Amino acid sequence: MLINREIDYAIRILRALADGENHPIKPLCEEEDIPWSFGYKILGKLRNAGYVKSVSGVHGGCTLTVDLHEVTVLDIFRILDDKPYINKCLGEGYICKWVVKKGHPCIVHRNLTVMQKELDQILGSYDLHSLIFVDQTAGEQQEL
Repeated sequence: MLINREIDYAIRILRALADGENHPIKPLCEEEDIPWSFGYKILGKLRNAGYVKSVSGVHGGCTLTVDLHEVTVLDIFRILDDKPYINKCLGEGYICKWVVKKGHPCIVHRNLTVMQKELDQILGSYDLHSLIFVDQTAGEQQEL
């Protein structure tokens, strides 16, 4: 679980759409320095999650459909990362050789489970509006 390029780009896209305006995809990607094909793919995932609406055609583009106060950083991880875990052994369906041999998870797995829960709580406590517009060190909000 890292803020990889896809998650970083998704946050930038949502920041750009926060003004409530309709944004054509190509200029949006250019403005945010995101490769167009990658931005299009990310927008598809955000659209499928119900976060953006897109319209094709001459006057097409995309708009934000959610309140960024209601979307957490953890939500973005879960939408864009099919394995949002700090270790693959925490993922659903993972078959651990240790568990097969010993019949129970190892201490590393148990400790990683605790860390994962804490990390999920932290990421789930930050909404995107705060991440994008509030300087956490000074408590000041930035304008678009």
